Amino acid sequence: MLSGSFFEPLKRERRLAPLLIMIALIMMGNGVVSPILSIYAQTFGVASTLVGMLITIYGVGRLMANLPAGVLSQKIGRRPMLFIGPLIVAGSSAAAAVTGDFNWLLFWRLIQGVGSGIYMTASLAAIADISPPAHRVGNMALYQAALQGGAMIGPAFGGYIAALFGYAAPFWALMVVGLLASLTALSSFEDTLSKAEAGKPLPSSVGKRGMMTIPFTAVCVLTCVIFFSRVVSLYQLVPQLAAERLHLDIGVIGAALTFCGLVNFAILPISPWTIQKFGSRGVVGGSTFLTVSGLLLLYVADTQTVFWLAILVFGIGGGISYPAISAFTVGCLPRERYGAGMGMQRTFGDAGFVAGPVIAGALDDFTGSHTADIMLNCALMTLATLVFLIATAGGRTR
Repeated sequence: MLSGSFFEPLKRERRLAPLLIMIALIMMGNGVVSPILSIYAQTFGVASTLVGMLITIYGVGRLMANLPAGVLSQKIGRRPMLFIGPLIVAGSSAAAAVTGDFNWLLFWRLIQGVGSGIYMTASLAAIADISPPAHRVGNMALYQAALQGGAMIGPAFGGYIAALFGYAAPFWALMVVGLLASLTALSSFEDTLSKAEAGKPLPSSVGKRGMMTIPFTAVCVLTCVIFFSRVVSLYQLVPQLAAERLHLDIGVIGAALTFCGLVNFAILPISPWTIQKFGSRGVVGGSTFLTVSGLLLLYVADTQTVFWLAILVFGIGGGISYPAISAFTVGCLPRERYGAGMGMQRTFGDAGFVAGPVIAGALDDFTGSHTADIMLNCALMTLATLVFLIATAGGRTR
């Protein structure tokens, strides 16, 4: 029954299926290159700091693109942006595959980030367009399922083709995936923003309404902290603590990260029910409490049992938070601000994504311990959640 209701939006909204196909393709493509990035970079003979830049600069590209893409999608429509974004990813991936210079590789990774930012922002605006309040949570949960599913498939496929055809092969695969997503947008997707709406001047009653409110600002700040905490926790703290304290090998650590993604994915079908029962605001607060609990469990983990429990709790928190945050954000905005608003929220999120590894690394170097990183993450998550709950108390979203 739950599974049937989870997929019900696909029957109700014909534009949802191609949108989900596109997001799954793009996320799979992003995942395809993730296993080989650091190894591929090392073949250029560069320092470890520059190797890390391949990840950071991708986030910088998304930061550059998010807000302009959202504003532009409101002017010319979602469909052109959903076509252009993956096309940019495809072209820059082909260029990255053939380049023989690391500086050019960094540049093409930046452009890949720009393409991803364009697509992700436009796709969020499109899902908001076709999600009236009664159906918003279900649509957002399906969107997150497509995103998470693509992200889980990508790394395994990328590692396999790299082993068969070399480290440049995943970039060629990303090119193909980008082209498929662009073709889907061109051939199968009907724009969610009508020609009458696209380019239409904002009514004077709208102005900056929605983007200058306290609830919207609070959810953007919380999004930034969640992205910050997630990238630091999953890609730095979990591997480092598992290796140093529990002496787990890289295969087990990789399995733990995959397990966290599987828990995220598995919990999504119940997220509409939890949001209907407790409201998106309540679920956001509960999910961040679970995330903090997972971090504290990770900190005290001295056995594999506690370690896996920490990953489980962390995964549940992430799985129920994403649809709730997206639904709450859309509810803060008038339709005329969906593009710019989703672009602004993604900008906050990517700022956390870019800043997280840098700040955590500097803190590790300064203190010589991971304790400060965990305490900082817990404090930021707790403070941002309290501010969010206080700022949105008694408020109304659509």
